[in-house]
Amino acid sequence: MLMKQIVLIVVFVSPHVLFSLSISFQVINMNVCIIGGTLEALLLAMHYQEKGTVSIFEIDAELGLPISHPGRVLNPSIFNEYFSPQQIEFLKLSSNPDGWGCRWEWVMKHMTSVAASKGVNIYPRTRVLSMEQLHDCIRVITTNNERHQPTQFDADLIISTHEESTKPGRLQHVLDESLTIPFKEQEHIPWFGGTLLTLHHPYPSMPKPALTLSRSDGQTEVWWKGECPWIPPAGYLETCSGTLSSLVDDLSFDAIVQRVSDFIHSLE
Repeated sequence: MLMKQIVLIVVFVSPHVLFSLSISFQVINMNVCIIGGTLEALLLAMHYQEKGTVSIFEIDAELGLPISHPGRVLNPSIFNEYFSPQQIEFLKLSSNPDGWGCRWEWVMKHMTSVAASKGVNIYPRTRVLSMEQLHDCIRVITTNNERHQPTQFDADLIISTHEESTKPGRLQHVLDESLTIPFKEQEHIPWFGGTLLTLHHPYPSMPKPALTLSRSDGQTEVWWKGECPWIPPAGYLETCSGTLSSLVDDLSFDAIVQRVSDFIHSLE
């Protein structure tokens, strides 16, 4: 039965149990809840939408905001699988030694639109309050938002892609780790990113960034591991900070697509 297969996966993937298990299952009409409005969540949602019903819960008002990821793709043709030529124009792609620079906020906007058009239920301004195992499903209780959406969801599979916030007082989802499969990534460290006009880059006093990504809109992103090491005399147009993988190779659209594919294959 479907539920027996899903429960086994949740138990053995739980971080509190040191077991390894490989289970192959084919399912249809699944109810899947994904916690966190990340790019990983959107890619997972589009995959599982083909098998049933998927709901994404995001605390913030929009998915992917505030931006905390470099606008970077290594092989821009990968976008053709997800976006129209008109949408790709919005990304402002430009070739760099570190990869193609792009506007990450538009990557997230387009991916959200594509997921919604495929039938994924997306609930912003929504926080998970609790979850409990019932006889044949996991019940998820959430807050309500201004759209008067449901606050109770029954799921066969729950995946968490969200990262714990480091902001003091910030509300968090309330998760039961024994009922949730975490989308585990590599060890995360703090990163700082700043955007400045390309005509102002580089400054002679600028320390070498770990990533430099110019875009065709006349702006350049510079990213360093750790805290902000330098501020340009004219200031930044925009700054980003958050926790990301310590490996630069992990920080691209392509790398995220590959990690999601690997994660899905590990469950099926």
